[in-house]
Amino acid sequence: MKYLIILFYLAFLTSCSSNETATESEKIRDSAIDYFADKVSIDYAKNFQVSYHGNYKIIKTKVDYGAADQDSDSVSWSNAFSDVLVLVQKGTPAPPLTGELAEAHVVEIPVSTIAGNADDAPTRFILLKETDKLVGLGHDAVYDSLLRQRFLNGELKAIGPSWHTGPNLEVLVALKPEVTLLTAASLTQAEGVKNTRKLGLKAAPEFSWSETSYLGQLEWIKYDALFLNAEAKATKLFDEIKSRCDSLTALVASKTAMPTAMWGMHSKSGNWTVRSNGAIAELLTAAGAINPFEDKEAAITITLANGLSEGISISDEIVLGKASEIDFIFSFQSTTGNWPTEKYMSAFPAYRNHNLYHHFQKFTDYGGYDWYQTAPMRPDLLLSDFISLFHPDVLPNHELYFMDRMEKVN
Repeated sequence: MKYLIILFYLAFLTSCSSNETATESEKIRDSAIDYFADKVSIDYAKNFQVSYHGNYKIIKTKVDYGAADQDSDSVSWSNAFSDVLVLVQKGTPAPPLTGELAEAHVVEIPVSTIAGNADDAPTRFILLKETDKLVGLGHDAVYDSLLRQRFLNGELKAIGPSWHTGPNLEVLVALKPEVTLLTAASLTQAEGVKNTRKLGLKAAPEFSWSETSYLGQLEWIKYDALFLNAEAKATKLFDEIKSRCDSLTALVASKTAMPTAMWGMHSKSGNWTVRSNGAIAELLTAAGAINPFEDKEAAITITLANGLSEGISISDEIVLGKASEIDFIFSFQSTTGNWPTEKYMSAFPAYRNHNLYHHFQKFTDYGGYDWYQTAPMRPDLLLSDFISLFHPDVLPNHELYFMDRMEKVN
């Protein structure tokens, strides 16, 4: 009897050992499988890249100092915005975090719950048809009616808007999203990413705003798709929107008579904030206009601890020096209440001819603006608005999507 018990015990141990060996073998086998048949190509975005390694992806994100003109928040800008993520297929082993992965953060994919505080995050997930995975957005004044209703139903929570210095950590701890995409536009906001991770939550920096081209900005839809294994869907969406943009720019490529258009807002302090570089500046010229303040070397924006501004600052005197050539003014402001005097503004053909526009046509009574949600991911819509204003003969039947005429109130 004792002999039988010993034999049984030995057989049990052998079985366990075999199972453990099999499990390890399965893990090794699984890590050798290419889980990502659909891969993205990053052709325009400069500030993130991805590589594929069987059962995991490596995302490297960075942003150069030149993307923003910072004040006291500028120290070690590049270091603050260098980050490495390892996205590992669920149920497979993560690679050793050594060498270039020594400081990497691991996220298991595909994620099933997501939070994000970028203003255009809703549009990306709407386009990808993945809104059911959203558990948190920056704020509840979201333009999309279905997402707004989910807030009212308590199904979505506000995690803190992108212009705050950091996310609401108490809300994130309660939600426990499998990944939180956080806008990083300053060192202080970068601390929000770090602080989220310190709580054991997975966070990924997001700075599509820093791309110098509208297609580079649009390509960040592929970044979000990486967490969902939705590369094929993102590539299809990108290609469709790019194709529309290409077709629109081709319509005005041969135009020789080009108006001069300025994207700017005026502050009470006596300066204009204008778009000299970045996606909006590029779209002005793509639509067949001249941007008098175009500067490919300029910062895209000025950022402080609480995030992004609407461009870079230029004095009243410099703008006045170019006023006589400016045929259109597009403004972040919906009124001219903060603008200079009537005498100053009369130097602008744009003002005399009432070619003054703001981009807040689509808004809700609770403070939701479609501009913030949609514009970065739909450059074709903004391009159509610009072309219809600059060259009415090209798109004679176009109804303005974002733009609305400003009233003179000086």
